[in-house]
Amino acid sequence: MILAFPHFGICVRDLAASTRFYVEGLGFEVAQGGRAEGVGELLSLPGAVARTQFVRHPAGGTIELWNAENRDTAMAPAGQPANAAGRLHLCLIVEDLDAAAARIAAFGGRPLEGSRTRQDYGDLMFCEDPDGVRIEIIQMRGEWGGY
Repeated sequence: MILAFPHFGICVRDLAASTRFYVEGLGFEVAQGGRAEGVGELLSLPGAVARTQFVRHPAGGTIELWNAENRDTAMAPAGQPANAAGRLHLCLIVEDLDAAAARIAAFGGRPLEGSRTRQDYGDLMFCEDPDGVRIEIIQMRGEWGGY
């Protein structure tokens, strides 16, 4: 039934700042992007004009960062618990948990220090990107074999 899973999208407040966070902060590469008119109904925002920037990671995975340039960005409620239906998180395997958390903070994100935990497969914690999207970072013990 499904032929491909090319990307997932994140609505962002500041397209340039989010692109910088994912590219310079997390090592993604800039891919295609641009302006899309006529997508208002698709977004449930009649008359909206979307601006998009795709970022692709060399290890795999593509994110579409987007916002509606002619609409104010509505913010999701702060502090949603992890078990809130629809809550999104990204998962990244990192070499060094502390270095990754520091880099996330340096580029406008926020490490959630209270979430740090140790599992038999590695050490992990959650962080947030500049718009509050949760990012799970994992420093594996042993070799990463995928899911």
